[in-house]
Amino acid sequence: MMNKDEFLTPHDYEMALHSQSACNLSGIVFGFAEVMQKICNEANRDGHGTEWKNKHPICRLYAEQIAHLSGAGASMDTNSYFEASKICRERSR
Repeated sequence: MMNKDEFLTPHDYEMALHSQSACNLSGIVFGFAEVMQKICNEANRDGHGTEWKNKHPICRLYAEQIAHLSGAGASMDTNSYFEASKICRERSR
């Protein structure tokens, strides 16, 4: 049985709001990974599926800041995406 610390708290929602002004991508990613586990725990407990997890408000805020800091998203330079993809394909071999 999971304890209460394994589920979302008001602090988790507050941290998602704070993430919007963060400038350290690694801090955002590590925080996102932690809170994502709690989101998954709640989804499993309450019978929610993948879409519920993917569209969770906390996920949206973290994902937006990750996109912003990494130069991804709607304002992204498409060429930089293709270049990054090319480099990753080459280095994955």
